[in-house]
Amino acid sequence: MTRSVVVGVDGSPESLAALDWAAEEAARRELPLKVVLAWPTVVTPLAVLGTVDLARRQADVTLRDAELRVRERWPELTVQAVQVPTDPVRALVDEVSGAQEPDGAPAELLVLGSRGFGAVAGFLVGSVSQRVLARTDCPVVLVRRGEDGEEAAGPREVVVGVDPFEGAEAVLAHAFEVAERRGLPLRAVYCWTLPATYQYAGIAASVDVTGEMLVYAKGELTRVVQPWREKHPGVAVTEEAVNARPAKVLADRAAGAELVVIGRRVRRSPLGAHIGAVAHAVLHHVPCPVAVVPYERPEKQDQQDQQEQEAGDA
Repeated sequence: MTRSVVVGVDGSPESLAALDWAAEEAARRELPLKVVLAWPTVVTPLAVLGTVDLARRQADVTLRDAELRVRERWPELTVQAVQVPTDPVRALVDEVSGAQEPDGAPAELLVLGSRGFGAVAGFLVGSVSQRVLARTDCPVVLVRRGEDGEEAAGPREVVVGVDPFEGAEAVLAHAFEVAERRGLPLRAVYCWTLPATYQYAGIAASVDVTGEMLVYAKGELTRVVQPWREKHPGVAVTEEAVNARPAKVLADRAAGAELVVIGRRVRRSPLGAHIGAVAHAVLHHVPCPVAVVPYERPEKQDQQDQQEQEAGDA
């Protein structure tokens, strides 16, 4: 089974930016590219007048133009273009899971376009992107359309947000592979803050935040990064531990970045999946492409957290 890079398109400038990014990434990985256009069919009285047929013809044109765009720019790339007349979220989730074909393989990567607020403010993450992000088991890259005259400042690099205590392995694996493949340096950033209870109890004043806590944070970051340095010796790495909230720090570091990589914990909740507050905030403040890498928490950790929460409620 051959894995592929999947990209969702709808003809918008944002989806074309995602298409170009996905095609270049597929070429770098030497994988086929699958271009997916999904549109929901709604049975209404207007359908009798040919609305569904019109939507299908428009989708055909959009998909054909997207395929031609890729073949002209990346002639060596294997491209498959498919039109799926169903809900876009379900269509994209099924495509990346391999459920659309009996012997289909899960996708290596999913790429989506996202509207930007401007050169600095980052993404406007629509409901489709958020729901797809929360339901996929492969990394998802969000790409926004570059603004006219917009240029990245400073050296190009891959920036990865790291939590040494959760999801570090999956996030660092993806970030190191991208950096090595693109020949870019990697900046590993660990953002940490004191728990709110420290503030309430007046403990923060007696804690040497810039001393012992910072030394500890740097040590934990080095602990999780070091094995990946050894696996990818050709990647130049900068480690940075910062006493601040992740969204702002990563937005600042992303000014000259080619890609920002963050993690998303897979949540199996009966109330529905969601992407998490940190990932949501980062996506709304980072201007360059963002890769969101899902990871599973150890079952024992989830059980421990639940027990602690129940104890607190009691």
